[in-house]
Amino acid sequence: MTRTEYEDFEGTYETTDTLWIHLCTRGGGRLLRNSQAQKLDGLLLPGRIGLGAPYDGGEGFGPRMSLLSLGISERRLKRLAAELPGGRLDIEALASTYHDDALLTAMLTAMWEEAGRHGSTTAFFDHALAIVVHRLAYAASRPGPVSAHGLTTRQMSDVAAFIDASLGDDLRVADLARIAGLSEHYFSRCFQASVGVPPYAFITRRRLDRAAELLTRSILPVAAIAALVGYDDPSQFSAAFKRYKGMAPLAWKRHQANG
Repeated sequence: MTRTEYEDFEGTYETTDTLWIHLCTRGGGRLLRNSQAQKLDGLLLPGRIGLGAPYDGGEGFGPRMSLLSLGISERRLKRLAAELPGGRLDIEALASTYHDDALLTAMLTAMWEEAGRHGSTTAFFDHALAIVVHRLAYAASRPGPVSAHGLTTRQMSDVAAFIDASLGDDLRVADLARIAGLSEHYFSRCFQASVGVPPYAFITRRRLDRAAELLTRSILPVAAIAALVGYDDPSQFSAAFKRYKGMAPLAWKRHQANG
């Protein structure tokens, strides 16, 4: 994800193999993009979402604005689209109109704000991307609801064991789904039905519980503990730990030492 300030623009858009979902957060005005993959012309204003179709860049113009943008690679998009009803996403139709979707706007904003809390883990983005793609598909075709049952005891045990053994790694929903023998999207629904939270939130909780244990029982510095539980940025780890435990890591360590 990126947050970018754009100046007035007119000319040729860059060619890319990425689908971009843009949320206008400030500024805005009339934007035109004319290419083989999309015909978009209208007002891109704060709170409104526009898509940048992959492949040919096309020509057009755009206003001065600030965009919060989510990029989905061709490979990941194909994988997510395969789990949709019909197995595809009509990118051309979706990219040729603006979307005034409060839920989609809230999702993109939450992804940006919450990424640091969950250590920017791939599992967090896997879950969020699946929600975004399914929401786009819903906007295009209004698919019916899909029911989900919880994971079996064996599935949950195997998945939890894998997570606990891999807390320092960049965990992926695809890996967890494969262990459970389910598709990614259906796995996420079954997992949440079982434990009440999506996979990325469960992973974050396990990471911070492990960190609390290490802070209590080891002499490792905070930065080393952060890395062991999957946080590359110690400041992100400290902020996430404080939200979860109610105090900063060092304060927690002192509190536990003093009994």
